[in-house]
Amino acid sequence: MIPIILVTHGPLAPSMIESSEMLVGKSEKLSAITLQPSDNFEEFQEKIFTQAKSMDEGEGVLILVDLLGGSPYNATAKVLSQENVECLTGLNLSMLLTALDQREYCDLKQLTKECRDAAVTNIVDVREVLLSDVDDDDE
Repeated sequence: MIPIILVTHGPLAPSMIESSEMLVGKSEKLSAITLQPSDNFEEFQEKIFTQAKSMDEGEGVLILVDLLGGSPYNATAKVLSQENVECLTGLNLSMLLTALDQREYCDLKQLTKECRDAAVTNIVDVREVLLSDVDDDDE
């Protein structure tokens, strides 16, 4: 089972875990690392590095980050020098649920792809979807 680390600004990561637990129950090998305004960047980065290293049992670690270009992203990008670590940005609940569901069946590279695909697929303009359904009914 591939471990998952959520790395975010503020309380988003623990809240994402709490939300996922509402849907699929408590998950093993899932942790949150949060950046607070008072945190030292180097210590934050070291926390990510240490957590990834301690959680990896040989299959690698998937790190899901909230925002491309933010401090959690920058800190995690430096951790990618570790082997068997992959990172996706744009953390959303679809991505996390896919990771939790598929991590026992995929290798790290495939899991990363599955999560990215799920995240993108589940971003839709609801109005477009509703109007598309209406148009389909008219045919």
